[in-house]
Amino acid sequence: MSSAAPGPIGSVIADRYEVLDSLGSGQHGEVWHVHDSNLDANYALKLLGSNQIAGPWAEARLLNSLSGDYILPIRNADTTPEGTRYLVTDVAEHGTVMDRIDTTLGVAEEQAVSWVREACNGLARVHRHGLLHRDVKPENLFLTYSAKCLVGDFSLAGVQNASGCVAAGGTLATMAPEVGAVALPGYAGDVEVYCVRSEVFSLGATLYWLLAGTPPVTGTRHQDAATASPADLWELAPHVSRGTRDIVMKALSKDPAGRYSDPAALAAALGRRNRPDRRWVRVAAHRDHERCYEGVKAGRIVDLCVISKTGSSEYVLHVRHKGSGRRLARDGMSATSAGLNRAIRSAIRAIG
Repeated sequence: MSSAAPGPIGSVIADRYEVLDSLGSGQHGEVWHVHDSNLDANYALKLLGSNQIAGPWAEARLLNSLSGDYILPIRNADTTPEGTRYLVTDVAEHGTVMDRIDTTLGVAEEQAVSWVREACNGLARVHRHGLLHRDVKPENLFLTYSAKCLVGDFSLAGVQNASGCVAAGGTLATMAPEVGAVALPGYAGDVEVYCVRSEVFSLGATLYWLLAGTPPVTGTRHQDAATASPADLWELAPHVSRGTRDIVMKALSKDPAGRYSDPAALAAALGRRNRPDRRWVRVAAHRDHERCYEGVKAGRIVDLCVISKTGSSEYVLHVRHKGSGRRLARDGMSATSAGLNRAIRSAIRAIG
């Protein structure tokens, strides 16, 4: 039986893909685990949603030729006899970057930066093929068995016009302001505003999300994306190094001209950023502590913990050498809620 919209297990898509199981559904279509009778192999097949533009699929030829070290392998991009577009890729058995985000602790800085640099390399290849991804976010960055990051889910990929742009699209949490503005009432400008620098914003938003545990845009309306001024990364993740923080905030510039010119430039900036000798991570809070961080240098660990003062709205920093318990700079420092992150940054600088 051939079917454009599979129902029972065993139905067949495009006369070659037998449905084995459901892999889930998302904003832009359903994903199925299928067996390809032509190649005698199992893949993931995504049927693109009804919101996709009708007519010849200009992106299919480019997607079929797209490959690279940092791209989830695309095995086929085509249209069923009934006119439904679909994408066939390898099955991502090791999940996505989104699966690794702890909403309280975030992801360790070095790991987060490594994944985003790999995503930049994948997207640079996408752009060289004349395409824009249009939906860069943690959910669409897949992981290999060795935790390498691959750019995937090209459901919204579009062919760049003569100006290097495509029609607005994407997910609000990582959407650039100029893209969100297109959906606002009364907008009378060009709808093809999504460009390479919009993709850079989404990469910056993804890195922010990894480090802070929450995206820079948390609203549910396009107006939120269009008008958002993301909080400084240090307000949510004060342990992140200055070099990384500055790069993230530049990538999130409201004005596209203020961002990095393309993913390659962002990757280069991340690669040459100043990296302090001591690497800080946020860890699960110890008993009776509000927040805890660890700084590691040459195998030696420093504990930096935030403790609520009894009967007070203030906090005190507990800064000790993990092995010896020796008190370090800023141990016992008090701070109000408003000044807490500045106090943490001060302690990190003083410890060195």
